[in-house]
Amino acid sequence: MSPLNPWFGLVAASLAAGRGAFDMMAQLVEAPMSGTARAADHPRAWASPHVVRRDLTTMRVLDFSVGNAGTTAILVAPFALHAATTSDFAPSHSVVESLIRHGVTRLVLTDWRSAGASERFLSIDSYLADLNVLVDDVGAPAALVGLCQGGWLAAAYAARFPAKVSRLALDGAPIDIEAAPSAIAEIIRLTSSETIGELVALGDGLLLGRMLMAMWPVAHPSAADIDAILQREGRKPGPQMAALRQRFLEWNDDLVDLPGVFYRQTSEWIFRENRLAKGLFVALGDRIDLRRIACPLYLLSAGQDEIVASAQLMALAGLVSTPERQVTSRCVPGRHLSLFMGQRTLKHEWPAIAAFLSGRGIG
Repeated sequence: MSPLNPWFGLVAASLAAGRGAFDMMAQLVEAPMSGTARAADHPRAWASPHVVRRDLTTMRVLDFSVGNAGTTAILVAPFALHAATTSDFAPSHSVVESLIRHGVTRLVLTDWRSAGASERFLSIDSYLADLNVLVDDVGAPAALVGLCQGGWLAAAYAARFPAKVSRLALDGAPIDIEAAPSAIAEIIRLTSSETIGELVALGDGLLLGRMLMAMWPVAHPSAADIDAILQREGRKPGPQMAALRQRFLEWNDDLVDLPGVFYRQTSEWIFRENRLAKGLFVALGDRIDLRRIACPLYLLSAGQDEIVASAQLMALAGLVSTPERQVTSRCVPGRHLSLFMGQRTLKHEWPAIAAFLSGRGIG
């Protein structure tokens, strides 16, 4: 994958220019809509068989279960830029496939909906409330698996409803933003609240996926980028690799639009003010204290993560009440998306997470 610094310097300079960044975003909004997120509810390419368990305002609940025994695991997918197929990208590159293969028989996933005009005022509370409905549906306590920005949402939920969460696994999730620098935190730091407000206004109350894509480090991935993310470097070119690369490009173009209220709260409260780590975050009418989390914890980060610094996740171990013997912290080689799509990571790290979620691992 291309080094972060040249890209980041370009973004930083653009954002520092202020008006230039805003004008660039305005051009994106005025561009033709082909390939944009509000083709939103078209059928997506999932790798694993499933059924739609429930339709909620913020999500479709997808059920990948292969049996009725054991605790249900809920995959809380990212809701930031790409569709939830991040969790079930392709055979041998799927969190869903790996968990099921290694003993998680009851598995559901939050397939977040791309926001439209009627959803533009949805807040963080809206997403936590629907997640609470899902937990009640499958039966509490449930095991939560939070991927990337689905991770801070899962952590906030676990602190808000600690009795409803039996185990918590977080992967590449930003928790303590001040623990180390990261691309997401720095972009938001460089983007004023006023600019964010203007971008939301340009989207008629939405933060459009193609606006966010303009600031994504791998907006236009090369074949080498894709191979590194999928951890297939050095493979001989052939039909299989060509198909995987094409599938990745299609996934990369499948964007979601975010409610303006949700995005502004996330950028201000989570990334700019670090309220979750500081105990200042309020969710569903209650101030969140991460020390309420006392369940077994599994933390997985990537050493070369260009989006979320490993230390931002690992700091959680010192913010919860979980006994040290019930906390597993793993930092593995790879990029951010390799945590969810990388063949080596899925083969060598996710079986242990599956055992953890099933109660066969630590805790």
